[in-house]
Amino acid sequence: MDGDMKKASGTVTIKDISRELGVSSVSVHRALKGKEGVSDELRAKILETSRIMGYVENYAAASIKRKTERIAVVLPKDKWEKKIYFDYIWLGIKKSAKDLKGLNVEIIPFICDNEAQQLTQLKEIAKEGSDVYGGVITISFTRAPEVLMQIQRLLAQNTRVMVIDDHIKSPEGLICIPPREVQVGKVAAEFATLITPEEGRVLVSIGRADSKIHEGRLNSFCDYINQHKPKLQLEFIKGYTRSMNRRGELYNNACDALDKYEDICIIYALTSHDNAPFVEALERRKESSRVALIGTDLNEETLEFLKQKKMSAVIDQNPYQKGYMAFKIMVDCLIKNMPVPDVMLCKIDIALENNAEIYNVQ
Repeated sequence: MDGDMKKASGTVTIKDISRELGVSSVSVHRALKGKEGVSDELRAKILETSRIMGYVENYAAASIKRKTERIAVVLPKDKWEKKIYFDYIWLGIKKSAKDLKGLNVEIIPFICDNEAQQLTQLKEIAKEGSDVYGGVITISFTRAPEVLMQIQRLLAQNTRVMVIDDHIKSPEGLICIPPREVQVGKVAAEFATLITPEEGRVLVSIGRADSKIHEGRLNSFCDYINQHKPKLQLEFIKGYTRSMNRRGELYNNACDALDKYEDICIIYALTSHDNAPFVEALERRKESSRVALIGTDLNEETLEFLKQKKMSAVIDQNPYQKGYMAFKIMVDCLIKNMPVPDVMLCKIDIALENNAEIYNVQ
């Protein structure tokens, strides 16, 4: 077999491959789809022939012949004045769905503000079964056993499940886009050590108390600071909230710390919900320009903060890209029957005033 086998004009079809090999179209279809019913030897021969002939499956055409594939998206939505973290995950998913709209795939949104709502929604999806939902995209709040049990139930029903912002190794078959919390914390700390004096005080928010992800990010940030600039003193600021409250507990605790200590040289907002309260606390303080502020996630809000020099840098976890990637991977699994890794990594960026505009802030 050589390049002469390639079709002179038009698109190579399953019938062309079956005619070339003298086998049935059913056997070619089974081999290309990875289904049973053909021997390993024949499968290998069909796959090699299809490659040489330049066969490319027309997924859009094939989607016309099958039912609509539904993907349930079970995620929170932010309640801030401007788009911040989860809003960008939703935007990425919707953009990916738009780019793949010819494949007859439908998003079914489920908004969960907390883990209890998520559990109820996952139970509802599992009850409907894989005939209704081919895939589920969700997050992990606290890895509650009840939620993991529902994920396992979905997987047992042959529903593909993708978890954004966690790396859950069990149950098997789960696809994860991990938060890379250790790397995020280290990147923030490395930048902090580059712009701080040898001695001084660092304020850092601690995130949500029951979040293993926030805990891991905080610990990696502190470990790096302690190792590379041990004379810097760390002060932890409590008050995480997802509500639209710029002047809540975090703001008040930050103001107290700024009033108490004169040697504060830098502040790290551990989550995107901490950005605005820290900015407002700093604006209240006299001579606030002496204190650098590292934010989390580039969005409408932090882009303005960078332009206005209210932040020194933003560590961006690319939530938009996570959403886009999650939906595309799910389509690869459900429609294209492509094997995908259990873990898919998303890059981490540092946005400064002079490069922030190059990022995709919708």
